[in-house]
Amino acid sequence: MNITGALEVARAQTRSLITYAPPLANSSFILQSASVAGLLGGEEATSTVALLQVSDKRRWLGWYNSPGSYVMGRRFRRLAHSATPEVVSGPDCDPESGTEMVHIDPSLLFAHDGWSKGPAFTGAYSGSSLPETGPLASLFAKKSFSLRGITIKGRESQPVSVTVASLKQVPGLQEQMTFHHHPPLAAIVPVLASLATCITCGVYGQWYAFSMILLGIFARGSVCVFIGSGKLFFDHPKPAEGSPSGDGILGNDQELTLLKGEEHVVNAVTRGRMLFRFRSKLTCHMAEWCSILLIVQAIAQLILIPQSQLFGQLMFLISLAVSWSFNMWLSSVDKEDVRNEIFSKVLGEPSLIKFTFRNRVSAVVFLLLALSYDHRSPGNLGRLKKIMDTLLPTDAEVWEIWKETVLRKLRSGQELQFEGSDHSDLSRRDETLLKTFLKDAEAAYTAFKNHRAEIVPQEEVTNEQQAKIIPEEEVTNPNGPPLQP
Repeated sequence: MNITGALEVARAQTRSLITYAPPLANSSFILQSASVAGLLGGEEATSTVALLQVSDKRRWLGWYNSPGSYVMGRRFRRLAHSATPEVVSGPDCDPESGTEMVHIDPSLLFAHDGWSKGPAFTGAYSGSSLPETGPLASLFAKKSFSLRGITIKGRESQPVSVTVASLKQVPGLQEQMTFHHHPPLAAIVPVLASLATCITCGVYGQWYAFSMILLGIFARGSVCVFIGSGKLFFDHPKPAEGSPSGDGILGNDQELTLLKGEEHVVNAVTRGRMLFRFRSKLTCHMAEWCSILLIVQAIAQLILIPQSQLFGQLMFLISLAVSWSFNMWLSSVDKEDVRNEIFSKVLGEPSLIKFTFRNRVSAVVFLLLALSYDHRSPGNLGRLKKIMDTLLPTDAEVWEIWKETVLRKLRSGQELQFEGSDHSDLSRRDETLLKTFLKDAEAAYTAFKNHRAEIVPQEEVTNEQQAKIIPEEEVTNPNGPPLQP
């Protein structure tokens, strides 16, 4: 045997020691759709990456092959374009020049879950009108929706719920959101599954599947380290000194929430935003490179996984199945915990009480009563007409008469009782409709009287406010029967 033949035999023996014939090697069945699995589950994978801020150690547990790389790549491309430089001053910064930071909007990573947009907001006295609000308002609306309401009797129509929220400023609120969550033990499962399937593919010579699993581990791990290097901050505009009350209405459909509190606190709900802040000036380039890496991973999977044998494809799918299950579980459990913690950090434990009215007219009148109990000045009451027009957008004659009749009672501080109201200039049909709406207003007034103590806690009501709540004829008649809460 010559030297060349000996070398070939040696190489063959070496390869036989390293690789083995894979199971299912003789099968002619090929999973042509296996590569497409890498495009699924992108929303859950993106959410788990965005939640890395709840634990400093979790970014080191993101080294596993995950589905949805194409969706994540597109999101990170938009994330890179949203990066904005800013100069931040602080105890650790140069007092003259500050430190140049970069912040990006994490709501892009939660866009599928409604994190970035909340319902419309109408300020009762500030004059502000926001067609869209921030993520905290979205959380607030979800919390209000989940409450069990007190049902108010009245005319049957489309039900409308009204939640009254009394907001107070949380002392010592810090901009940086710090969490003390420990990563779950289950976080090691997808890491071990990806490593095990990758090594198995290498042992059996399934190099296409081996390289794709390894690329997936590297791509996701790099993204997690990048996102984990930032800090999560909460920011909202500070109102000017002497700003009016921030009271206003969140929502404009079947779920209305009345926010009562100072402008500073209401701004936190309506205009507050979350942001990731990074020290590195290369943040934009890093986010861009993460995007390119993820998209390259998705394209490579589409090309190379169909070239692998059935066993390699199964190993690839097993790694994705384990990580997809973990992403689904983590995004459903962790996300809710983070939301509740952010809510409590910014707003504490606000007082919430919900009422369900059987028609929209009663709900709107109830909102006006709850708004005006401690703001009886003519200028403020003038804003109530605009709120009426926003929530009941109609300029029909009977509606205008009804609005003016109700507002006249509110301005004078009288009870909303309308017996004997006569409008001979209206047709019989319109007069019947007007009487129906006036009865709806009376039902709202009765509900406000019965639940006033729950809406306005007694310890927060001053003597002056108490006089404003009680109609004028009862204030001037000390022997008259007081309103019962």
